[in-house]
Amino acid sequence: MRRMRSPWGLVFLLGVVALSALFGAQSAVGAGAGATIVRGDQLADEKCGPAADGTYAMAGDLVGCWYTDEFNVRSENPGGGFRASGKEHFIGCLDSNGDGSCAGEPQGQFNTTFTFTAKLAPSGEEIHGRCHHPVVSGSGAFAGATGEISFKDIPSEGRFPYHGNLKL
Repeated sequence: MRRMRSPWGLVFLLGVVALSALFGAQSAVGAGAGATIVRGDQLADEKCGPAADGTYAMAGDLVGCWYTDEFNVRSENPGGGFRASGKEHFIGCLDSNGDGSCAGEPQGQFNTTFTFTAKLAPSGEEIHGRCHHPVVSGSGAFAGATGEISFKDIPSEGRFPYHGNLKL
C-alpha cells in the first residue's frame, strides 16, 4: 500500500530547499565581493617608535607601522571598565606573498576611527581589551579602501592580535 504525502509536506520541503539556495548564494556573493581577509599581530616594538606614544609595528598580512592620532577617553568606572574612541592610521603594505616584507608589495596608508573597551587594574594597567577600526579613507595602494579591523589586546604578551577585511 502506498503512503499518501501531504501537499503541505511538499511545500515545506520546497521552502527549505529554496531558503538553503538563497542563503548559499548570499554567502557566495559576500565571500567573492573582493574583500581581502587580514590577520596577524600588532606588536609593542620600538622599530616604529615608542609604544607609549601609541605607535606599534604590524606583522602578518599587514606589514608596517600603526599610529594613534587621537585618543579620547569616553568613560572609566571604579570596577576597571574603560572606554575610548579616536583615530589611527596604518602606513605599510599588504603582504600578499607572506614573506614579512613590503618589497614588491602594494604600499600606502589607510585611516581608521576606533572604539576601544578594556578592563584596567587598580594601578591603571590594562588587563585586557579590544577595539574595532572601520577604515574611513586611504592613499596609495589603499586609496578607496573600506573594511574593518578588530584587535584583541594581550598586554601581558606585548601583542595585540588583529583580524578583519579590507576591500581595495
